[in-house]
Amino acid sequence: MPKEKESDITSELESRFLTYALSTIVSRSLPDVRDGLKPIHRRILYAIHAMGVSADAKPVKSAKIIGEVLGKYHPHGDASTYESMVRMAQDFSMRYPLVDGKGNFGSMDGDAPAAYRYTEGRLTPITSYMLGDIKKDTVDFRANYDNTLKEPLVLPSQVPNLLINGSSGIAVGMACSFPSHNLTETVSALKALIKDRELTTTQLLKHIKGPDFPTEGILLSSKSEIKQAYETGQGALKVRGEWSLEQLPRGKTQIVLTAIPYGINKSRLIEKIAEIIIAKKVPGLVDVRDESDHRVRVVLELKGAIEAEKAMAYLFRHTDLETNIQINFNCLKPTGEPARLSLKEICLHFLDFRKEVVTRRLTYELNLIEKRLHILAAFAIIFKNLDKALKLIRSSKSKKEAGDKLKKAFKLDDEQTDAILEIPLYRLVSLEIEKILKEQKEKQAEQKRISGILKSEKKIWNEVDTELDELTKKFGDKRKTKLKANVEPVEFNAEDFIEHEDAVLVLSRNGWLRKLKSLPDPTTLKYKENDSLLGIVQANTRDLVVFFTSHGMVYVQKIFNLPYTRSGFGEPVQSLFKFGDGERVIRMFPLLAEGETPGDSAEKGQQQSLFIDSMVEPDVELLLAGTGGYGFRFPMNNLAETTRAGKRVMSLKGDDKMVAVVPIVNRHLFLITEAGKGMLIDPESVAQLSGTGRGVKLINVGESHLVGATSVGQKDKVTLLLAGGKENEYKVSGIPVYNRGSQGVSVVKRNKVVRVLG
Repeated sequence: MPKEKESDITSELESRFLTYALSTIVSRSLPDVRDGLKPIHRRILYAIHAMGVSADAKPVKSAKIIGEVLGKYHPHGDASTYESMVRMAQDFSMRYPLVDGKGNFGSMDGDAPAAYRYTEGRLTPITSYMLGDIKKDTVDFRANYDNTLKEPLVLPSQVPNLLINGSSGIAVGMACSFPSHNLTETVSALKALIKDRELTTTQLLKHIKGPDFPTEGILLSSKSEIKQAYETGQGALKVRGEWSLEQLPRGKTQIVLTAIPYGINKSRLIEKIAEIIIAKKVPGLVDVRDESDHRVRVVLELKGAIEAEKAMAYLFRHTDLETNIQINFNCLKPTGEPARLSLKEICLHFLDFRKEVVTRRLTYELNLIEKRLHILAAFAIIFKNLDKALKLIRSSKSKKEAGDKLKKAFKLDDEQTDAILEIPLYRLVSLEIEKILKEQKEKQAEQKRISGILKSEKKIWNEVDTELDELTKKFGDKRKTKLKANVEPVEFNAEDFIEHEDAVLVLSRNGWLRKLKSLPDPTTLKYKENDSLLGIVQANTRDLVVFFTSHGMVYVQKIFNLPYTRSGFGEPVQSLFKFGDGERVIRMFPLLAEGETPGDSAEKGQQQSLFIDSMVEPDVELLLAGTGGYGFRFPMNNLAETTRAGKRVMSLKGDDKMVAVVPIVNRHLFLITEAGKGMLIDPESVAQLSGTGRGVKLINVGESHLVGATSVGQKDKVTLLLAGGKENEYKVSGIPVYNRGSQGVSVVKRNKVVRVLG
């Protein structure tokens, strides 16, 4: 048995997890700074290259490519491998696609590509510049997974692929996000860095203006934001879709989206815009159509005098038409170490790699030339003494004997002798001899040229520079993504997009809320068992609705944001807000939005039913009272739209509940306890609180508790609901006026009061 070894489990777990994390980072998730590829992408391109399926070859089935990759280099899932190949063929994912795909390779709408048995692929022309020198000992190779073949550690890429095509990935504790860039700008920056390696990132950004996405769009980030992201290797840049206004016959117009931000699913974006249109959040936008072919064209149909700029400003804020692109320059350095690099460091690593590749390629070519010259020198010697050589060969009894005689006679080595003995007879004619001598002269000149380059670092850099020029000449193009850092955001008020529309809110005592377009007859409303009407509000969709609850909370919501009820008893109001246990709405008011004036609909609503609450002006005060008999005056102008969590307006002690919310519109306030003790008080005697508080004692409840209050005039009547369901009406003139804090008089005898009805 092997010896057992004791180890601390914490240390062992840390060590093994770090090993696993590093393995994932290096072998799967992060690209190499030199060729900009992850292992899976490198293996796919190398496999296609090894199959001979170059840019000018006939495409082969993707299934064949995937089988080659899995069988020889990448023993993982076929689905993920095909997905990686698909991405390299998508012109909306890659700025400069590396695979030329034939067939359905997906779309910007999120459509899945066809299965690999239906599609075909081959390399693109630019990919040949990533693999062209791979057979010239330019990069190191390693054994594949089963040690039967060799695969490159990195491709000898002449293309700055990491920058022009970008990359993204998530590893263990580390992620990367490289946006794509324009090839012409990137090469310009690299050439400038060759001339002066001391250039700063700021100076490089005079060449590389920012990301250049295949889906076009507009880059909104300022120069300082771009600079910070590229200097630190981390940040976020804002990208927006493009749009234009098209004129139609009869004075009509329509908005046309011609580009969307990179990585955004076009189909989902259109669905989101459609939801906004259906919800009438932007009045004037009536339809959205996708008329895209190979270019994006999404039409937004307009109706009425809508300002297109404001409509687009709303869409930019509430959809993915404007989004942030993350910058995270984590990648593998040439040493294999993961690190976050700046733009300058990425460029320098690539240039140093190009210098190494060019040096190794020239060294390889020089060795081939020297070997050839070695053979050509032997040919030249033989052709000068051809008769003697032929005589020696004819006098020999074997190839070995002939070789030995030639070596001895002309002082040749084995390699030269073998080459001479392999020469076909037809090449002994004078014309062929001239060709050999000419080749020797050309090779000597090439040997001199390459040797001269290898002896001079400056000349090596000139070679790198020349190759970059060739790249720009063949594949350079104009920017697709526009730069508009100084775009002024269009200011808009969200209220501008709320359509003026009458609405009726119906709330039951058990908290069921209905929103209706109209309510001709409130008496036709039906409720769940043991439930009844609490209140009806009729107002405009731009107005606010205020909910006061038994826990001393207030919730204010725009009527427009409440969902319409299509059928049934509505929605529980608790689902719209964050209510506490046992919390119930005790009063609902409509409240004019700031700058609004009451409409006819509110006035008509008051005539339809006594249950309809009238519109409350912002300068009206409310009486807030709790079951303990305490309360205060509360100014309505303190109310504004709240979050789902609401706002506390009254402090409560023990088992107290807020029981009354009364607009103070008359001379007196009527208060009544469960025991039937009631009285009138002057509202002016009640303190006003603008913040949260318990207030002052309104009535001495004794062993009972306050059940309701209302604002009344001297000639009014109040209706009280008594225990057992009976309703009694009382004249206010028969109830005395007391100082606040008094016990009052017995208004109701031998019965308990449930609440005040009016």
